[in-house]
Amino acid sequence: MTEALLEVRDLVRDYVLPRRRLFAAAPRLRALDGVSFRIEAGRSFGIVGESGCGKSTLARTVLALERPSAGSVRVRGQDLFALKARDLRALRRHLQIIFQDPYGSLDPRQRVSRIIAEPLSMTAQGKNRSERRSRVAEVLDAVGLPANAAAKYPHEFSGGQRQRIAIARALITHPDLIVADEPVSALDVSVQAQVLNLMSDLQERLGLTYLFISHDLSVVRCVTDDVAVMYLGRIVEQGPTPRIFATPRHPYTQALLAAIPRPDPGRRHRRAPVLPTSAVETIAGGCPFAPRCPRAEARCRSEAPLLRPVEADHTAACHFA
Repeated sequence: MTEALLEVRDLVRDYVLPRRRLFAAAPRLRALDGVSFRIEAGRSFGIVGESGCGKSTLARTVLALERPSAGSVRVRGQDLFALKARDLRALRRHLQIIFQDPYGSLDPRQRVSRIIAEPLSMTAQGKNRSERRSRVAEVLDAVGLPANAAAKYPHEFSGGQRQRIAIARALITHPDLIVADEPVSALDVSVQAQVLNLMSDLQERLGLTYLFISHDLSVVRCVTDDVAVMYLGRIVEQGPTPRIFATPRHPYTQALLAAIPRPDPGRRHRRAPVLPTSAVETIAGGCPFAPRCPRAEARCRSEAPLLRPVEADHTAACHFA
């Protein structure tokens, strides 16, 4: 087994909610519950799941933008939350993020050149003005935008072009790991394909490593080597992307895959199981998916399944996987 670029171990993140009564204990919401995975350098790892399952919380915690309640995040063997502020600041140049909304993630009052070069000043790189200008031109060319785009403002570009600017900003520090949090969900389908192809080309040329977060399984299938399926803050299935899509073992994964729209209306497909929109009951100590699972039995409501191997490099948290 090769050394992991990113290794997440038993990550837990709790949020304290407002008290409902004056002297009552403050309730807690567990957004992440024992999440563990590793990504080797040069590979793409996908995180998929419904809205509210903890994907964005995981992204912020992996980048040390939030501190976990328990667990660790290691980049090339260094624990991010054990580093001093100066050392963490130096390490940040190797970690970048592409945000979901290309309209909200770019400052409309700044020119593109300043937007893209901002990470250089934040990480104490490119102090020379000519060096910054050269780096900006380099990454604009890498994402397929002309050099004169640097003098323009974000409102002068389309949505796809804005996302290219966001990708250029992520590339400016020559990072090892890029966290892509729903990078194409706000774009048209044709533009999505262009941005995904661009990200794949950049990975091949620059040796990038991606943590790709999405609720769209068809997108994840195209761009990732491995995938983990999250439900209510837990990973319920994990493995190589082709195997997860060919032989899903967890009922939640099976429901997600069966719900993907098919482009061939004349071909028969298995009907997607109808799941309740949310878990309407709480099961203490049982499987969190049991209230929605069409295969749930008494054991599921009393005993939480462990994430265990079902094949080589393929794990699932289901008693019947």
